[in-house]
Amino acid sequence: MKDLILKNGTYVETITTKNTQNNAIPGASLEKFVVNLLKNPTCCAKFVSLSKGVVTQSGSITTAVTLNQPAGDIVTVSATIAAGAASSFTLNNTFIKATSIILATVNDTTGSGVLAVQVDNIVNGSCIITLGGVVANTGVVTVAFAIF
Repeated sequence: MKDLILKNGTYVETITTKNTQNNAIPGASLEKFVVNLLKNPTCCAKFVSLSKGVVTQSGSITTAVTLNQPAGDIVTVSATIAAGAASSFTLNNTFIKATSIILATVNDTTGSGVLAVQVDNIVNGSCIITLGGVVANTGVVTVAFAIF
């Protein structure tokens, strides 16, 4: 098994094409690795390790947050998101490029509702994260993300 760790936007170790029977990650770059993993989820690695941070939102559910790490948790303010409604905020992050793949999930909520998360408007330095109410939710939400 092999960790892939990002440091200041570069690879700590050069990734080369290797045999998966040796538990090595195939591909010549992180981009090729992610594309290959998305096309064939059982092909590659058991996990990827990224530096992670945490940021807590202040103000309102639409207030932008800044976290300059390749992965992290965004802890929102307590807010109500009704079923069928959505709230969006900007994530500012120097690791985000216009060609980035950003994975996000609702990791936790203090409410009892069900939320969906969407990432769009990806440009150099930022993206928009939208939380949509599947079942109405009132409370703090933790959104986990990783940038590839």
